[in-house]
Amino acid sequence: MTDQTKIQTIIDKFEIIEVSTISFCCRDKGDWDNLARCFDPDAPITTSWFKGTARQFAEQSKNMMDNHHPTDTQRHMMANPRVTVNGNRAVCEYYLILHQGRTLDGHELDLQTWSVTMDLFEKRNDAWLIAKRKMIYEKSRMDPRNFGAVPQSYYDQLDLSRYPAAVKFHCYRNEKSSGHSPQNLILKGSPEEKAARQEALQWLSGK
Repeated sequence: MTDQTKIQTIIDKFEIIEVSTISFCCRDKGDWDNLARCFDPDAPITTSWFKGTARQFAEQSKNMMDNHHPTDTQRHMMANPRVTVNGNRAVCEYYLILHQGRTLDGHELDLQTWSVTMDLFEKRNDAWLIAKRKMIYEKSRMDPRNFGAVPQSYYDQLDLSRYPAAVKFHCYRNEKSSGHSPQNLILKGSPEEKAARQEALQWLSGK
């Protein structure tokens, strides 16, 4: 690999990571126009509550955020991005922790969800755009915002048995605060995760 090739690869990887990062910053800020610009408009996106195009994702995310409680908060925190580039295609995989503050049943709660994001990129007109995104979910938790403020009886009466155990609090929060029941979950260690990773390899190879 020549020095010029190395430099271009570094530039490509930086630009790819920046696009993935901006997409979540815009999601948290409610910057829907710039969120959409990170994706090909028809890029398929699969999350725990959504399956459709990037254009539809921006629209439905806006509707969901507009209906949140005034004190609700959220931050997507990215870490350890790994980028593989092959010509005008690339895969960016990174850890994601979603921190959310929600008022559920009158209780102020903090929730976290651990997942892995797989962004499949394509370079078009000298710009990297996300051509496909899939989320792989690992675990979740829910805690009172203020220690001791939520009685144990609240947790005891919750029936979360209909949700996958590893992400039961994530699914409960989605359904309770936004009306989205889990439909498209890709769980860590599942056949669906294996298929998503195989798809990423095929994408890199140009298939």
